[in-house]
Amino acid sequence: MRTEFERTHDMTGRSTARRLALLAALATVPALTLALPATAHAENAAGTAGTAGTAGTTGTAEATALTLPAPAKYVPVQDTLYAAGDTGYLHRRETTDGSAATYQWHGYDGTERTVDGFTGKVPGQQGYYGAGTDILPVPIGVSGVVELRDPATGTSTQLTVPEGQSTVGSFGTTVLTTSYNDVWQIDKLHILRVRDGVTTDTVVDPPEGLRFDQYPVVAGDGAVAVVRFTRGHTIGVLDLTTGTLTPVASGVAVDASWNIQAAVSPTHIAWYQQGMSTARVVRRDDPTGAQTSVAVPSSGADIPVVGLAGDWLLTSYRPAAATEQNPPLRAGGPLKATPVSGGSPVTLLAAAQPDLFQIPGGGAVTVGGADAGDWAVRRVETGADGAPTLRTLSEVPARPAVLRGIALGGGQLVTKEEDSAPRPAYQTRKVTLGAAPAAGPRSEVTTAPLGDSYGQPLAAGDGSVVHVRHDDATQRDLIVRAAADGTRAEIAPFDRAVPPTSGRGLRDAAGRYAVYGGGDERVVVDFEAPGGPAVVQRLSTPAASLWGSTLWTTDGTGGRIEARDLATGQVTPYTVGASCQIRDVQTVGRWVYWDCLGQDIVGGDPATPFGVYDLETGADVTLPARGRLGDGFVVNHDTDAGLLRLTDFHTGTAGAPRTLTALPSVPGWKNYDVDKFGGGIAWLETNGTAHVVPSGVPAQPLTVTAAQAPATYTRTAGTTWTPAWQLSKPATGAQLVIKRKTKTLRTLDARAAGAALTAAWDGTLADGTRVPAGTYTWELAAAPEDGTGAGITLTGSLTVTDGA
Repeated sequence: MRTEFERTHDMTGRSTARRLALLAALATVPALTLALPATAHAENAAGTAGTAGTAGTTGTAEATALTLPAPAKYVPVQDTLYAAGDTGYLHRRETTDGSAATYQWHGYDGTERTVDGFTGKVPGQQGYYGAGTDILPVPIGVSGVVELRDPATGTSTQLTVPEGQSTVGSFGTTVLTTSYNDVWQIDKLHILRVRDGVTTDTVVDPPEGLRFDQYPVVAGDGAVAVVRFTRGHTIGVLDLTTGTLTPVASGVAVDASWNIQAAVSPTHIAWYQQGMSTARVVRRDDPTGAQTSVAVPSSGADIPVVGLAGDWLLTSYRPAAATEQNPPLRAGGPLKATPVSGGSPVTLLAAAQPDLFQIPGGGAVTVGGADAGDWAVRRVETGADGAPTLRTLSEVPARPAVLRGIALGGGQLVTKEEDSAPRPAYQTRKVTLGAAPAAGPRSEVTTAPLGDSYGQPLAAGDGSVVHVRHDDATQRDLIVRAAADGTRAEIAPFDRAVPPTSGRGLRDAAGRYAVYGGGDERVVVDFEAPGGPAVVQRLSTPAASLWGSTLWTTDGTGGRIEARDLATGQVTPYTVGASCQIRDVQTVGRWVYWDCLGQDIVGGDPATPFGVYDLETGADVTLPARGRLGDGFVVNHDTDAGLLRLTDFHTGTAGAPRTLTALPSVPGWKNYDVDKFGGGIAWLETNGTAHVVPSGVPAQPLTVTAAQAPATYTRTAGTTWTPAWQLSKPATGAQLVIKRKTKTLRTLDARAAGAALTAAWDGTLADGTRVPAGTYTWELAAAPEDGTGAGITLTGSLTVTDGA
């Protein structure tokens, strides 16, 4: 048996399933049939407006389920580069479980070997290790011995670093070290090699008047190294064979060596100082010769990193410090190439890590792609025409994003996604069930709160998403509605502080309305009220749900429910077959689910403290288990067994429950939902895979549940008459026809969003000619998207006047 907390949480979730109504209306429409059920069994028939049809005959049991794998994380898997040679590169790929990744040598032939013992130093840290050749330095303990290892062949040479020297660079079989003077300033460089098993030491002194930087090496390969001095206006090119050090005027703007970087290719040497707009490039065979200034493309506040490929300057970018406008979750800056001879830069990759390592034979290795799903280690080289090209060396598979919340309304699937975008966001897509189920493209609705307590989505059935966020500044819960047209509105339902740990007060949403509250307190919010979002009802009741513009609730009397028209305020009461106080109500067309939530029954039947009331026949339907109401069925999440089950009762008698899927319960977030405006059921696995299946239960006919079609339109520049209709389920092929008497003046396609239709008319003919002021008639026709039942035809009149 479930605990009372689980039941209460289930009630909250079931309320979440009732969020699928559509663009509601305050205006009445001539000749419009609203979908309030028949009144033969109501205690007070006044104010009801029509009938709900019988269930259609076309079922969906033969339809196929839809499975949607989790999208990729926005931030790609980090595959950090450490060195590049002529036969391969050294890298370390981020692990899935957070464990320490191993260093791997990836050959350009596709082979992969683990490199044990590598220290992992990279430029800018204490040492520049393993650059420019296929030989990697692997320290042996603290003995001062370095093993120069070829990861491709497994051969190695041991080199002993003399006492008092510190390693700052490694280039193939050459190790570069420093020694210090009496005040711990670097006074010399040492080029170490092994000859006949003995370490040789070539001493390099700085030029007169200069001193080596604390981290002197900025670039190099097996033949030369670029070094920095403490005065940044000069750099040096060190011949690693002869020990000759050639000073070069750097041309940098600030005498600060620490922010100078460099790159070495077979033909060029380039360097760049952070903050400058240009890099300097010289011929490698004439480092003191003419320097070429090459513009460095900017990428916002990101810090450029330079490289070389043929006659092109490469730039990738280190991300700047994160801000609200520049969030830390980013795919990376672009990889660009600028011709050294002058010209505009070209973008090689839309996003790339700042890793940019030169290949001794020419070109460079980097990591990037269009997005996380296109991430790969890539080689930048030049083609026969000299232009830079890319070659994929190793794909970096994306990881699934974290999804923590799902909603389904009017065929619109909403997922709360933590990290598939730069910020947590709600993503939505149109899903179509049937013999050939399909899902449309994902699109972001709005940002979402972090964590599970806040932000569990409700799909309001008109393409909008409703959720709750906590405002730390005011200590208030705010109800937020992000509409399909991109507008966003929010309101504080109570003018009192709440702890930032609740977030579960949102009970239902339908089009423009939402229900919020806890305990025996409920409020109804109208997001489209004149003057902005407003609380339009405050009730002392534990049960409230929405169907179109009708609020279903209870007055607290045992077995009593009531329908309250939010436009007129008129109330129609009903009595169900139980004398208990109802504490949960859900509504889908002719069906009203009621639940006493296991309370003690006085004078009633304790075996049936919940059920479904048929507004069309006045009959009560007994159910085998509590659940979320759909169109003629209830879905129950058996948290003890970890099963999601469906009970079909559309005939008036509940059938045997059938299992939809195994679905463990999860704390804090909503992992399944029922589309009461479409008949689908959606659930979300912990790995982010979403599933949508049809109920297999025949749906009720298409009806209009609310409408907003103003009877007058004042025509002014830039304005339109914009009627909207909220439906019981999605429609297709909707057209709005404008007539003058019997003559058709304009035919417009109505826009569908979820189970809502909207249209816009600017008072003109198709050729732009303005129609005369006067009264016109309109007719809306639409067919049910699921093919079940008849279509709808609505008519009304509209008076057009001209404004100033």
